[in-house]
Amino acid sequence: MAAPLHGRIDSAIRTAKQWESDKSLLAEIRESIPMDLLVPELVCEREADWRSFLNGDDTTAADSISASATKSPYFRDDDVNYEGDDLLLKRLTLYFKTEVMKWCNQPPCSNSTCTGNDDGKKMESKGVRGPTTQEEKTGGASRVEVYNCTLCNTETTFPRYNSPRALLKSKRGRCGEFANLFGTYCRALGFDTRYILDFTDHVWVEVWSVRQQRWLMADSCEGLIDRPNMYEQGWGKKLSYAVGATHDSVADVSRRYTRKFLSDEFQTRRREFSPSEVMSDQVCMQMNGTVRQMSNMAKGRAEELDKRAKMEQKFFNTVQSSGVWDSEYREGRISGSLAWKAARRELGEGNDTTRSEEEKDGDDGASPEETSFWVESFLPSPRCQNDLIIAVRPKAAEGKRWSIEVNGVPCAALLANGVAVVIVDELSGCILQSKAFSDWSSVASFLNTVPDGRIVALCSFVDEKVEEEEEKESINKIICSEGTDFSRLGGFDYDKVTSWPKSFVSFIGRVAFHPTWSSFYVSSESSSMEVSIQLDKSAASTTYKLRSEKNTVPAAVFTRLPDYIMPLSTQLLASNYQKRVAFEAYMEKDSNSFSIVGYTTRSEAPVYLIQNSAFPFRAANGPTQTAEGEDSSWATYHYLPDAIVPDDDVVEEKHHSKNSGTPNFDIPIADDYFMGLLGSQLLVKNDNSSDPTLLDTSSALANSRLIALYFSASWCGPCRGFTPMLIEFHNVLKEEVASSHGLEIVFVSSDRSDAEFQQYYKKMPFKAMSFSQRELAQRAKSLFGVRGIPSLVIIDSLSGRIVVSPDESRREVHQACRHGEEAIERLFHSWLDKIPEESKSMIDILALSCAEADGTAQTGGRNTKAETYLKRTTEKKVTASSPLSKEDIAIRVKELFPRLVAQGLAPNEAAAEAIKQATLQQSDPTFENLESGHIGGESKAATLNKSDAITNISVAQTVDTFYKMNSGEKDKVVTVLSTAQKYVANVQKDPTNPRFRNFRLSNKVFDRITSNSGSMELLKSFNFSAFHSDIDFFASIPLSVDLELLSKVLEKLLETYQSR
Repeated sequence: MAAPLHGRIDSAIRTAKQWESDKSLLAEIRESIPMDLLVPELVCEREADWRSFLNGDDTTAADSISASATKSPYFRDDDVNYEGDDLLLKRLTLYFKTEVMKWCNQPPCSNSTCTGNDDGKKMESKGVRGPTTQEEKTGGASRVEVYNCTLCNTETTFPRYNSPRALLKSKRGRCGEFANLFGTYCRALGFDTRYILDFTDHVWVEVWSVRQQRWLMADSCEGLIDRPNMYEQGWGKKLSYAVGATHDSVADVSRRYTRKFLSDEFQTRRREFSPSEVMSDQVCMQMNGTVRQMSNMAKGRAEELDKRAKMEQKFFNTVQSSGVWDSEYREGRISGSLAWKAARRELGEGNDTTRSEEEKDGDDGASPEETSFWVESFLPSPRCQNDLIIAVRPKAAEGKRWSIEVNGVPCAALLANGVAVVIVDELSGCILQSKAFSDWSSVASFLNTVPDGRIVALCSFVDEKVEEEEEKESINKIICSEGTDFSRLGGFDYDKVTSWPKSFVSFIGRVAFHPTWSSFYVSSESSSMEVSIQLDKSAASTTYKLRSEKNTVPAAVFTRLPDYIMPLSTQLLASNYQKRVAFEAYMEKDSNSFSIVGYTTRSEAPVYLIQNSAFPFRAANGPTQTAEGEDSSWATYHYLPDAIVPDDDVVEEKHHSKNSGTPNFDIPIADDYFMGLLGSQLLVKNDNSSDPTLLDTSSALANSRLIALYFSASWCGPCRGFTPMLIEFHNVLKEEVASSHGLEIVFVSSDRSDAEFQQYYKKMPFKAMSFSQRELAQRAKSLFGVRGIPSLVIIDSLSGRIVVSPDESRREVHQACRHGEEAIERLFHSWLDKIPEESKSMIDILALSCAEADGTAQTGGRNTKAETYLKRTTEKKVTASSPLSKEDIAIRVKELFPRLVAQGLAPNEAAAEAIKQATLQQSDPTFENLESGHIGGESKAATLNKSDAITNISVAQTVDTFYKMNSGEKDKVVTVLSTAQKYVANVQKDPTNPRFRNFRLSNKVFDRITSNSGSMELLKSFNFSAFHSDIDFFASIPLSVDLELLSKVLEKLLETYQSR
């Protein structure tokens, strides 16, 4: 029954192989793709500057950009969710649907004189035949549909071409033709692409996202990407198999497109193609192995595909039992005629006329939302300064998205039709909190918790989408509530917000003060606002401390720690403490350290230095482990005022053995399975006694990752030779690697008598089945196919499945013991890598749960010290109808006094001022007459022009800045330029090969660039992009780059600096 599965997979492989065979076609397609229209924000900004540089034009980058940067006609609102090559894929998919291919239900009449049948609606089907003409055969037509025009009686054919070249010429078809040619387009650009064959008669492609480290679904019929729920949830498809194929790999990806995989209905549909899931897996594995072998795959490619498969399998195991889709997407099919879609039952849930009105009704309202960054607090560099510049301006890319910047750091959390609020420390200029709310009352409630004196920047924008042309009046859609109190914000007029139907609201000021520099703006037109504030001189005495953010990575890195502080090879092996000491030495010695705000690293990775561009931070994946079992999660360390860093947030030198990193969670072993297999009790030996005692099986095997059954007997010569070796193996693991959460060995005896068993077992440190359990022992032998002894079966403790076969495990133990302790440890971890993916997922979830519960050591944990600094000490809300009591005044004075002293007032002056301000609130509890405070500054507001937000400098200026930053050493500039040029040249040789475009920042060759200060900013001027993965930070040459133009720029820059 597996034959249908073989045949269909083979068909998918043949299609994918076609994409690789015609290099001239790929080049032709690549030249035809209008990059400047698809991603002008990725192309125009840099390439206009490059051309000016090559022409000897001194025009600044800003001038070049303003002349060339345009909004893509394929821009959509959700583009903000994608970056770089992923954004290019999104727009390419839409471009292909609208500009390249034409959907063809029936072909137009071939008679040029016939009018009225250009859309093919007057065609009548006359059947299907095989290919007969040379054109049909050359185009690989699998069949030819024959039609007759009812207007002129002319016969017209519709060959169903399979050749990408023939499709590029005809540019019409249905989903098969769309997916085939679109896959060719993707490969032409250099996307790693696989053909997805849905056995319920649909096809599309998936593209590997290097940035996101996952496959992105792309359906060119619909012009959509990253909507895997579209088919089952949106169209209502009854899926069975979805198989992905490239020219060198095969995978069953059905579980990406369903949440019903385990249901009886879904499994019944799959049994039409294979008798069991085991058979299905075997077929895919066999065909994957065959296609790999035929492709003469390089070792690096094989390792990359294995890594992807492992990640994908882990994801599938996580979602297969959920039964629900997370996404809200429910749209039915777009392509094809209404009748055609209805016949295939792909109209989607919203167009199903059989549904009741009650079922169609959705939620008629949404509760107020709140959002914030993964990490809210950030201290812009330099850390000690007297001036603080806060700006509110729309983002230049769209002209409608508001942004708040603090000393050049964008820090506004975004929420559609919401209010962004940023709280800044008045002493240090540190960004303390950044949140977004969907209604003004939530904003007021939050601000009521903010201590007096804090600087506040807020902005709101209503994203008005008008369906009718005449409905152009902008209306404030953000919820406004009566009684909302903003009286603590001096200069903020909430009445104007509620009474005027305006789109833009912005404010910069201080809590409980009304400084002269505070600014408030309400208008239907976008406008920028900027305030320059002179911080108190006392801010210079503010102490700073490195805050640890676990499982966190920066948005960008600046460079790595230089070799003169710690060589790269040492960084890769250094402990966390050693890296901290090295970083602190760099901050004291290096002249470029003034702009550094912290660093990020993980085990077996360099120390990457970070600047302002690092914010906002992002969540990394959960805890991972090195081969030694140590935590290998990414962590970011950045300076913050000491007041919000926990006292116990320190990095200390740890003196511990390999065995000290035992996980702090219990492993849920398959108790029932092992009790049924081994009996209810096992013999165990205590540390201080060689005499065994009986212990419940579940307790004896508790917290084991692997369980080994050792079938042996004293009368067996090979057993007597192998047993001492296995004892050594066991003792090394227990003493040096994993005393818990490791391997437990259970001796299963084949001795002839109890006396022989007791004598033999006396030498072993293992657990054992009692000799009286001979019947269970024999059953275990049969179950695992043990035909001779000695035999060692390695089993996953969570699932009970075999991890390593008996023959293989015995041989591996023998070899490991011959090569010493490190080989034994490596073997143990290689066994752990072989446990089923569902067990790995369970362990990862347990590890993550424990890490999240680890108090302030984990991002999101409770930080009472910071909470004290970030929140008001009094919780009682002041209103016009509730004047301050004597107790309130005392609390208020106590709260104000230390802040006024910190601002530079003498104690007596601070006490008098605190009493004055508290008394003022008593006489005027509505805060209408707030003091201006002691922080000076000035504000300005102006209508934003397109060029206002452009801060790019030319490529020549960027290289010159890099040259000066590296002490005028031209050799460093030449090294960086020549290395970048080599990478570009490699891509030019084969633009379609993804392997040449992406590289780790820490690899030995690329480190010639990374190790220099300012190198990452320099790469940006060459349009290189950088991103993070679980392993390392990567640099990439984007698919949108004009390689020939970039090569010329690098060549001219090299000539310039080589001749200096």
